[in-house]
Amino acid sequence: MALTEQERLHLENALEQVALAETAAQALRYSYQRRPEIRDALDYDDAEWERWDALTVRFARLSDILTQRVFRAIDRVEFLPAGATFIDRINRAEKRGNIRSVYEWKEIREIRNQIVHDYATAYLLPLLRDVVQYIPELLECVGRLGEYKRIIKQRLEDSITQG
Repeated sequence: MALTEQERLHLENALEQVALAETAAQALRYSYQRRPEIRDALDYDDAEWERWDALTVRFARLSDILTQRVFRAIDRVEFLPAGATFIDRINRAEKRGNIRSVYEWKEIREIRNQIVHDYATAYLLPLLRDVVQYIPELLECVGRLGEYKRIIKQRLEDSITQG
């Protein structure tokens, strides 16, 4: 079945957004593997703080890419409203199997907001623990998108051969 121009654009955009998430996931995975050990006292040297900073920024970036770009692009592919709320997007992502739990992603969003807006030193140790705890879910989410990406590519290829 031939695609409309709008359908093709939505499919191509979804592929671009997933590719962006894959690149961000690579950077996060690298920082995750190089992170310092969490200690009770925040007596890290400058190099360790730099690694923590890279890790938290990359955590926030990937969570934003997934929730604000990828899930939104997938909604458009599925002809869902563009103006959906964060909660709407993660509810649909859970139903699709893109994420494990809406609850976890609400927590991820809170952590992201702390990184971007607060980053208060008094709460830094719990924040670092939370970041480390939820990184596997972010990375697994990107892995789960691989099947969706395959389906999108197939739809695009089928439309070319039929068009």
